[in-house]
Amino acid sequence: MLVRIAVISLLFCSPAWAGPISDFALGSQLVGGVVTVTRFGGPLNSATFVAAGTGASATALGSGGFALTVSPGDTALATWALTNTDPSLIFLNNITVVTIDLTLSGISLFDSGSEPSTPESGPGIPGVIYVGGVPIDGATDLLPWPDPANLGDMFRVVSITFVGGIGAGATSSWMDDTDVTAAPEPTSIVLIGTGLLLLLLIRRWWASVDTSKPAIRGQAKTGQRSERSRPDVL
Repeated sequence: MLVRIAVISLLFCSPAWAGPISDFALGSQLVGGVVTVTRFGGPLNSATFVAAGTGASATALGSGGFALTVSPGDTALATWALTNTDPSLIFLNNITVVTIDLTLSGISLFDSGSEPSTPESGPGIPGVIYVGGVPIDGATDLLPWPDPANLGDMFRVVSITFVGGIGAGATSSWMDDTDVTAAPEPTSIVLIGTGLLLLLLIRRWWASVDTSKPAIRGQAKTGQRSERSRPDVL
């Protein structure tokens, strides 16, 4: 009976597995992604996303400094804001391009919203949607996700250019949509754990069975038959 329960638990894990993509993605799932800014003067500077609650931020300090923040919650509804924190007022210090590469996050992808749409990916956002601050000149999704499940709307990188560049202390903000590669749903995890636990208990029970007892009982019966068949001694 225990064996049947364990096998059934493992078999029912498959239907609980989600699709390859989930359209609900938090800013905190961007952790590990790399943000690189380019300035009129040419120098590049990079920073890595870290979690900020359910949001994220990438900050480079000092000369060539900048800060990119993603407000908490689902990234599709979040505000992405890039600020030039380098105090230098020279024109060459203006940020002209920001490139966001999510490859090292391991799970996050940009959803361009193109058709056909990868199953479970949601509507997506083509490029970005400008919100405020320094105007955005254009945005391009780059480096398609190589998984066969990608129908053409999943990308690892977005590159954004700004009109005139982001000067010292200035900010540009926008909206973008990211998805995440899906993991097993909670019900799958519970069923897998239950099945494996039952299999472990069965193995321990089987190892504890004393297989020598039937043999001893057999020997006792044989001895009894021998005594009964022995002729009486007068």
